[in-house]
Amino acid sequence: MPMPPEVRAARLAAALGLALYAAPAAAESTPVPPAPPAAPATTATAVPDLLAALPDSDKIDYAFGAFQRGFYLTAFEIAVERAKLGDAKAQSLIGYLYANGLGLPQKPEEAVIWYKLAARNGDPQALVELANLAALGIGMPVDKKQAASYLEEAIGKGVVEANYWLGLLCIDPSSGITDFTRAAALFKAAADEGNVDAVYALAALNREGQGVPKNDTEAARLMGEAARAGHVAAQVEYAIMMFNGTGVVRDQKTAAAWFKLAAGAGNPVAESRLARLYATGEGVPRDLDAARRWHARAAAAGLADPWLDEQLADGAPKAGDKPPNLPGVDAGN
Repeated sequence: MPMPPEVRAARLAAALGLALYAAPAAAESTPVPPAPPAAPATTATAVPDLLAALPDSDKIDYAFGAFQRGFYLTAFEIAVERAKLGDAKAQSLIGYLYANGLGLPQKPEEAVIWYKLAARNGDPQALVELANLAALGIGMPVDKKQAASYLEEAIGKGVVEANYWLGLLCIDPSSGITDFTRAAALFKAAADEGNVDAVYALAALNREGQGVPKNDTEAARLMGEAARAGHVAAQVEYAIMMFNGTGVVRDQKTAAAWFKLAAGAGNPVAESRLARLYATGEGVPRDLDAARRWHARAAAAGLADPWLDEQLADGAPKAGDKPPNLPGVDAGN
C-alpha cells in the first residue's frame, strides 16, 4: 500500500515556524465508525468479509484509492481490515486519518498508537510522522530530541526525506541538538535526492555562512536552482540577490521578473518589493498605479512599508529618492 502523498512531515516545519499545520478536510456524511482497537492483531486465520467482497484485495490498494478520492470513512474501514492482517501501510494511513481528523474525529493520541504500530511492523515513513507529532507536542509531549531519534531511525531505513526534517531540527535553537555543520550535510543529502526545500535551506546556510563557509556565489547558484524548480521563497531571495548583485551578476530587469513571478503566486514580500520597483522605475517601467496595486496587496497580507505609504500618498516619488534597502536582503525578511 503506497502512502498518500500528503502523509509527510510538513508539520515538522510548522514547529520551526516554516509551515502551517494541515487543516482538516470535510468529513463524509456517513456515520463515524467506532474507533478501532489500539493494537489490532497482526495475524488472522480468515480474510475479513469486507476484504473478501473486494476483487483482488491482495493486489489492489482500495484503501488508498478511496483516500485519494476523498472517501475517508471508506478508506478508514478498509484500512482497519488490512491493519488487522498486519499491513503496516494501512496502519500508517489510519494514523494519518486520526492525526488530521479526516472522516472521523481528530484524535492525535490514537494517531500516535497507530504510527508506532506501523513503525514496528515495518513502515519507516511512520517514523517521520511520529517525529512530526513529537516535535509539535501533538498526541504526546513536545520532545524534539525524540523527534530527532525517530528521524535518525528513518534515515537508517532509507527514508531520504528524513534528512531534510532532521536538518531543520539541527538549526532549531530549541531542539537541544543544534548543529549547523550537521544540518548542512543533511540538507546536502536531501538536496542531492531532489528535495527543493533542502536546496533552498542549503542556499540560506551558504549565504549566511552557517555550517559552511560563507559563499555568496554558491548561495546564488543554489537559490537559483530552487527558484527555477518553483520554490516561491527562493524566487524572492534569488531576486533580491540578483537585484543587489550578491553572488550573481546584477540584473535589475531579471530580478523584477522573479519578483513578479513570486508576487503572482501571492508572496507578500515579492508584492512589496515589486511595488517599490514600479514606484522607482528600476527593472520595470515606472508605473505608480501598478505600485499602488502591489503595495495594497502586500499591505492586505499584513506587510507594511512606510516608505511606500509616504511616497505613493504624495503622488510620485521625488527624483532620485530611493527606498531604504531596495530591495535589500533585510527587506526580504
